[in-house]
Order: sequence, then structure tokens, then C-alpha cells
Amino acid sequence: MPSVFLSYSWDSEEHRAWVRRLAADLRARGVDAWLDQWDVQLGDDVTQFMERAVAHADYVLLVCTESFARKADNRTGGVGYEQAIVTSELLSSHHPRGRFVCALRSGVPSLAIPGFMRSRLWVDFRDDHQYRQAFDQLLVHLFGRYDDRKPPLGQTSGSYGIAAPVAVGTPCGWVLVAGTGAPDQFTPFLREASASLGSQLATHGYGLITGGWPGVDETVARGFADEMSKLGWALEDRLIQIVVEDEEPAFAAGQLVFVAKGEAEWFQPIRRADAVILVGGLGGTWTTGRMALDLAKPVLPLADTGGDAKRMYLHMLQRWDRFSWLNISQQQFQRIARPKIDGINAAIELLAVLPGRVSDD
Repeated sequence: MPSVFLSYSWDSEEHRAWVRRLAADLRARGVDAWLDQWDVQLGDDVTQFMERAVAHADYVLLVCTESFARKADNRTGGVGYEQAIVTSELLSSHHPRGRFVCALRSGVPSLAIPGFMRSRLWVDFRDDHQYRQAFDQLLVHLFGRYDDRKPPLGQTSGSYGIAAPVAVGTPCGWVLVAGTGAPDQFTPFLREASASLGSQLATHGYGLITGGWPGVDETVARGFADEMSKLGWALEDRLIQIVVEDEEPAFAAGQLVFVAKGEAEWFQPIRRADAVILVGGLGGTWTTGRMALDLAKPVLPLADTGGDAKRMYLHMLQRWDRFSWLNISQQQFQRIARPKIDGINAAIELLAVLPGRVSDD
């Protein structure tokens, strides 16, 4: 019989009742669920209970909400203490694979899942109408009933395409796209390139970050959204727009994050990104690229789109010895200067090999 400790934040009485229901359902299906509402009484040492539960339960289930993630990341309250213990366990080499699991109850993954768990697959409990499906998925994991038999390799068909990954859990990486925003400088070529880039990022399982401005930001976001709709994936989980307060985003979709004008509007999107792609640009795009490099974030400027992107491409190429931390060759980097769709395809391929969390696995 597997045992599981449920870690959660006391957001409301309704949320506590939902967690209690989940624990009761688990016990009804043969899982020894440990829950503070049952196991901690007046006078008990709460800290000792947390330590014992995290250390000895077969699994630890993190019931994620935005409040939970905030407390976990800031190490506040009981949740913060639990997550300090969890982080220590994660850093050890002996914990079993998949012992720590996130159950997303509400909110978007980028805000509701603690930072140290965002690269891991999670169970989606946000839609109560899909509760049974999510619950069954969790049971399969807790009882280890995966069908892990690999099918035999088939013969090559002569066609070598790259299949898009299945959209499960968090994106395989977050990509900030910055570029031309002035309407009179946003050419049909830039429009086509931006729409194609957005579509490619969605197809390959990446999350998109933009600044919400017209031009490149709007068009890449719309191309991304169109492809997400075709694939049947939730746009709000994979599109983040960092918008200056009192400004209206050109495309009011996805997750909107409002920030003060000034430093925050530059640093917030860069900080959240795993990589930055530049498309055209008239000055601000150059600044985004320079700041990203200063923060050791990979920058891929699509040189064929001109403007700041071309300038940044030449800047990096001429100083290539400074960018050994990118772990790609100069020849690989030069592929992003190919014309039109070839340059975009090259950038998508490079995302999978850049350092950090950007991966197509």
C-alpha cells in the first residue's frame, strides 16, 4: 500500500474541503493518505509532523495554487517550511524517481507551481468536470502501473520529420520574443516571419513571453494562439504578456502580468525567459538583447529580419569568444541568419541545445 503526504496551503475553507476530499478518495482506493486535518491535533508538534511526513511517506503530493507557490518560493509559513524540507530531499541523490508530484488545483503553472518544481510534469486538477481522469492519472503513478514496455523500432520510411512533443505539464522552455513595434516600420515580411515564429514555438511545445506591444509582439502572439487552438492546448498556460500598467495590450489574451513602467518592463520578461529571439527592432529590441546577454540568457537574433536583430547578430558574431557559455558552435549560430523560414527553423532547432531549461525533450 503506497503512502502519500498532501502538502497544501490553507487558502480557504472550500480549498481545505477539496484537499480533504482528495485525501479521502485516495484512502478509499488503497492509498494511505497523510493529512494534517486528520493527523495533527491540539498540542501536537506541527513541525515534527511535517518533517516525518516528508521524510517517510512514499510520495509527497504538492497541491498547487498561486498562494501555495508564493509561500513556497518565499519560504513563509508552514508551506515554506515543508518546501525547504522538500528541496533538501530533491537535492539528495537517493530519493526515488517521481516521489514529489504537483497537483495543479488552480491558477496558471508559471504562477501556481513552486519554482523548483516547474520543470517537472504535473497532474491537472483545475477542472472539476475532469476530476476523475486526473485522479486516475494520479493513481497510476502512485501504484506504479505505467505501461513501460517500449515498442520495437520500426523501419525508416525515408521521411525524416521532427514530431512536436505532447503538451503535458509545463512548456519545455520559455522563449521571449522581442521586435519591431512601430506600425509604420512593421513590414509584410516582418508580419509573416512573426506569425510563423509564433506557430513554430507552439508546435514544438514552448511557452511564449512578449511585451504586449503591437507589431512583432502582437503578431507572434496571435500566430502562437492560432496554433495552440488547433492543437487543443490551453493558451493561458503557455502565453505570458508582460504589460506596462495603464497600457492596453495589442492582443489581450493569455496570462497578462502588469508591471510599472521602467526597469520592471525590461527585467520581468527577461527574468522569466530561458532564451530570447529578436525580430527586427528599432532600438528597444537591441536593449532587450544586451540586457539578456548580461543576465546570461541565450539570445538568437534573426538577422534576415534586419534592424536590431541584424545588429545584434553581427555584434555577437564579431565577439564570439565571449559567448562560449552558449555551448554551440559559431557555425551553428550562423544558421539563424538564413533567409525567411530557414532562419526561424534554425532558431527553433538551437533552442533544444542551448544551456538551461530550453529543451525539446
